[in-house]
Parts: sequence; structure tokens; C-alpha cells
Amino acid sequence: MVRIIIFICLMVFNTIYPQSIAEDVLTKKKLEKIVVDHYQFDSQKQEAVRFLISNMDIQYGQDYNWIDGNHEKVSFNEFDYPNIEIAVKAFEKLKDSIKITPKSYKLKDIEVITPEFLIKNIDLAFNVWRNNPWSKSYDFNTFCEYILPYRSLIEPLEDWRVDYTLLVSGAINTVENKQDPVDVATQTILALKGFRFLDKRHDPIPYLSPKQLLFRREGACADLANLTLLACRAMGLAVTFDFTPYYAASSKRHFWDTIIDESGKHIPFNGNCFGNPQGLPHAYNATEKRLGKVFRKTYSIQKNALATVRDSLLIPNGFLREKNILDVTSEYVTTGTIIYPIAASNKEKIGYLNVFNLGKWSTTDWGKRLGSGIEYQNLGTDIVYLPSLYNPDTKKMNYAPYPILLDTDKKQQLLQPDYSKTFSYNISRDKTKKGPTLDFNSFEVFENEIFSLYVWDKGWKKIEEAKSQSDFISFSKMPDNGLFLVLCPKSNGYERIFRINSKTKQIEWY
Repeated sequence: MVRIIIFICLMVFNTIYPQSIAEDVLTKKKLEKIVVDHYQFDSQKQEAVRFLISNMDIQYGQDYNWIDGNHEKVSFNEFDYPNIEIAVKAFEKLKDSIKITPKSYKLKDIEVITPEFLIKNIDLAFNVWRNNPWSKSYDFNTFCEYILPYRSLIEPLEDWRVDYTLLVSGAINTVENKQDPVDVATQTILALKGFRFLDKRHDPIPYLSPKQLLFRREGACADLANLTLLACRAMGLAVTFDFTPYYAASSKRHFWDTIIDESGKHIPFNGNCFGNPQGLPHAYNATEKRLGKVFRKTYSIQKNALATVRDSLLIPNGFLREKNILDVTSEYVTTGTIIYPIAASNKEKIGYLNVFNLGKWSTTDWGKRLGSGIEYQNLGTDIVYLPSLYNPDTKKMNYAPYPILLDTDKKQQLLQPDYSKTFSYNISRDKTKKGPTLDFNSFEVFENEIFSLYVWDKGWKKIEEAKSQSDFISFSKMPDNGLFLVLCPKSNGYERIFRINSKTKQIEWY
């Protein structure tokens, strides 16, 4: 049985920096001068310093404290215990003795990073890049973006390189071709033994810290993808953190890594599949489920990111508020474009695009005004999207009246139900179109259960109800060209939207 961890507070700030240094916060300009001057005889390291500091304003870590009923901080550090099991027991005892609640906070890197911390990170990163044969194919720009950074995401800030190097340094003993980054990455992944994937983790922070990962030896999908990334970068391997914000024809989302090979190509691998060959480069299939969008986390600010050109308060809460994300959808799948018309009286210049995921429409991309429409580029095909506009005052999306199917030929089809053409149809799994992907759809027919049929028409509109037979549901009022959803009292939120292909009469799930 998977153990669910409900805690824990890690006092990262005090474990990294002496209090005297932390109280003397350096300005960005002064920090840069100190570190640049330290490397007065190494111009390349000076450039690396400028790269890190010029992009430091957007970097931060998210952590939390435990607060008691008097709003006082309760000190609890899991690292005070010999292992995670004992730490859990101690925490449960503490939780039973007093009422405590978590309070998360953000800590900007520019406010806490010291010259000593930066210099140590830079020296260790340059050492593995300059001295390992598998790093020779990486140019300086690749090194700066995917080996040099002292952090990957918004995990609590820690000094991690030495610990992670020790964790996987033995992997090199089993590498056949030490010139090949992919071979080295493969053995590095295999060296990460004894880590466990958790479907859910209840700490009130998005990502565990590097030391928490090593101590707990378990984490959620994004945690373990980050663990693998840190281990590989500690070895001088250029590894990225890629993600799809929402699967476009399945449920939930996913995070994985890529290793950059000798030719500069990104080879995806699943960072949470330790001990599973499918998690290794050349074996992992990142496109086994349909992808609408894929983004890559970078350290540097991306000029084409929405948050770089638009105030974050005008952007829906979520990943699009990040300035360091790079659209790499075309590296994974065939892509197309959607242009959605917008009234001339509407002066909005930015639109959003949504996919259906876990029972609701979720924002997966954005587009710019182009004449009389919003243009959405670089989209995965064979997917249904719903355009929208965002109202920052109400913090709500105003969805388009009708969705759009971007088919495999990159053509867009407006799914506007035609009530003048209705038909009868028996819905069952047997009539489902079989595609090349493994998209997850939990649709089940429960005998003698009442099912409701909905069509999207300026919102979900209920068409009719029907009692199921042994393995099908018979509906008689289905409008042509509609996007449908079928629900019953036993529905669990994983149900997918679908259309009925008028030519093949098959169910096409999205």
C-alpha cells in the first residue's frame, strides 16, 4: 500500500546560509560584481555569472512552515530523524499534541543567494562540463541553460550538486561509450535505485527540495522528474524538464525529461520510471497519449512567453504566468494552427485555448489577435479545443459558443450542433474508433443505470436521458456535428468528450 505523507516543514533557509550572511542581503548589481571579479581570469565563467544573475529576478523557491493556533511557527525538521519512517511517527505525535496548519511562502533567490553559494555551483558545473568526455558535444549556450543552473523549478533552494554526484557517480563504471551522453544518462537513471512513485503527495508545495527527495526516496511525478534531472546535471549531462499542462484526449497531466544527445537532439525519458526499461532514453514513448501542447522549463526568460509580454495579473492563474517556458510541441507531434473569429467590437488582443480534462475545460495555450481572429499556433492535431477570453476582473473564462476539432490533416472543424439533423445511436465501447495512441477513457456502461447525454452549445446542454442495456446506451435525439459528454451518477470525473463521425458512424473520443 502506498503511504501518503501529510507533512513536513523543512527549514531550508537556515540549513543553507549562515544567518549573518542572510541578514546582509546583497543587491543584484553588487552580487554580480563580487562573483564576476572572482573570475577575473576566466571570461567564460564571467559570462556564466551574467547569465545566471540576469535571469535571477524570476527565480524563487516555494516552501512552508507549520503554524500553531497562536500563529506561531512550530519548528519541525524531518532531517533531524534517521529516516523518513521515524520522522513520520514523530510528526504524527506532534500533530496529535497541538493543532497545526501549514503556511506556504515564497523566497526570491535574489534575496538569499550569496556569492559563496553561486561560486560553488558555478565551479562544480564547469568542472563536469569541461572535464567529462560525454559533455564535449555541448556548446556554451546549452551548458548555461541545462547544466549550469543552481535550480530547476521552484523547489526550495539548496546546495545539491555534491550529494547528487555521490549518488550516481558510480554509474560511469557501467558506461560502454563515454562519449555518448545518452549512454551515460541511461546508466545514471539505472543508478537511481530505491525511489518510489507517489500518485499524490500532500505537502503544500509544488516540488520537494533536492535533499527531501534523497531523504524520502519517493515523490510525485514532477518530483521524480526533477530528481532525475538534478542527478544527470550533476554528471555534466544536459537534461531538460518537459511537460504537457493537460493531456488533450486523456486525463491529468505529465512531466518528463529529455537528454540532449551528441547531435543536439532531445531524447525524452520518463523520470519517474526507475528500474523500468520504459523510462530509459530510446525506450520511453512520450507521445503514447495525444499531446495538445508541450512546454520546456528553462532557466532563462523566454521572449515569446506570454508572461514576458503581458502583466501576469491579466493572465489566468497557472503555468502561463511563468516567463521561463518554451513551446516545444513541434518536437513531439505534428502541429497545426487554429484561427478563431472574434467580433470587431471586442478589442481583446489575447485569447486562450482549452482542452477537456477531468470534467472541465483547462487552459493549455494562448494566442494573439490577428485581424478579425485569434491565432493559436503549434497545436497538436486530432484534438478538440475550446477557445476563450479571460476576464481579469472576475477571474473567469468566457468560453466560445462552440469548440473546434483540429483534425489529422490540420483542418479545423467547428463543432456546432445541428438540431435539424438528429439521429439515434447506441453508445458502446465496440463502436469506438481505435487510434494509434493509448489515451485513457474511463467510460463504462453500468446496466440499468440512468445516463444523461450533454452537447456543448454555449455550455453543456442536456439533451436526453436513457437507461442503459447490458453493454450499451441508446439515445435518439443526438444532433449532428455535436460534441458530446455522457454522465451517470457513478461518473468519476474521468469521462471524455466525443463526437460521432457522420461518415464512419464511429465514436471518436477526445
